Amino acid sequence: MGTTIRLENVVKKFGKKEVIHHINLETKEGEFSFLLGPSGAGKTTILNLIAGVVPLTGGNIYIGDKLVNNMKPMDRNVAIAFESYALYPDKTVFENMVFPLNAPIRKKDLTNEQKKERVEEFAKLLQISDLLDRYPRELSGGQRQRVALGRTLVRTPSIYLLDEPIAHLDAKLRHQMRSELKQLQIKLGIPFICTSPDQAEAVAMADRIFLLNEGRIEQEGSSRELYLHPKNEFVALMLGEPKMNIVKMEPVSEGGEIIFRNKDTALKAPAAIAKALAGKTLPKELDLGVRPTDLKVSFTEKEGYDEYTVDFFQINGEKFIITCIKGETKLVVESRRALGETIELGQKIFLKWDTENFYFFNAETKEAL
Repeated sequence: MGTTIRLENVVKKFGKKEVIHHINLETKEGEFSFLLGPSGAGKTTILNLIAGVVPLTGGNIYIGDKLVNNMKPMDRNVAIAFESYALYPDKTVFENMVFPLNAPIRKKDLTNEQKKERVEEFAKLLQISDLLDRYPRELSGGQRQRVALGRTLVRTPSIYLLDEPIAHLDAKLRHQMRSELKQLQIKLGIPFICTSPDQAEAVAMADRIFLLNEGRIEQEGSSRELYLHPKNEFVALMLGEPKMNIVKMEPVSEGGEIIFRNKDTALKAPAAIAKALAGKTLPKELDLGVRPTDLKVSFTEKEGYDEYTVDFFQINGEKFIITCIKGETKLVVESRRALGETIELGQKIFLKWDTENFYFFNAETKEAL
């Protein structure tokens, strides 16, 4: 079913600056892996280290059972698509796409007719069949990205490395390409390692996510694992859209119950949380996390609901995404809108916290409690 990639205690420095800090990472055979993280997290650097485009500072990289630290890029049998396109300006789209098939190391693997058929197959998949005779200067950014992706996909390597491969496509084509890439990876059985700062892309395609932050892996696992069981606030905020609300609270014990309070609200802890905290020394302060879908909304006053003011809102089809404020507390809530329901800036709105779905984080370390 394909090849595994293993990084052992990998370090990369540019000059004196260490940008990858002792990373350990292992993919599984035939899976679609994602390096997810914000700009500067180290995603592209890791791809370049695997491909051999930049040299290691320390640690080991294995492709399958081969140690590849000192192997040339051409000998690693990986195909990489760069976000910067890296197309040959003096070659047509067809010539750019067929170029890797004509490399000396694999020139005799296919006949010219087979190469032509392979280019045309992926041009059709990427909806660029009508661009094969054009030059890169005649293409839009999104079209160039599709050509760069096609040039990578025409090969049959041990592994595909894709650096933000669909970032510059329009929304409709980006959504379609998520499905196409996922189905292609399943069909080929060749592992993909893809980078993106977009959690929606990772959730849609990834079998396994490696969530990166400043050159370190914060957490790895399926999108469901990272969403439901974040190890810290960084992970919690990266998975889910709109993002999780984080509110500073003081936990206090009152009459055998645990109450979370700040200047604006007081919330009774659910029985399971109260039981777990019973008899323990409570922290002076903690960060309480609640997802926008775990806040109940009413447009009329209700018992058990707190009054907030609408600060901002978006209407997304059948959903309202509303930013609400009360004193120093700001919350984003997602609510399914009723037919004919309207909303205005500054109006009163009423929220109820679903206390069964709280997340708790150390206010200083930001680690999950």
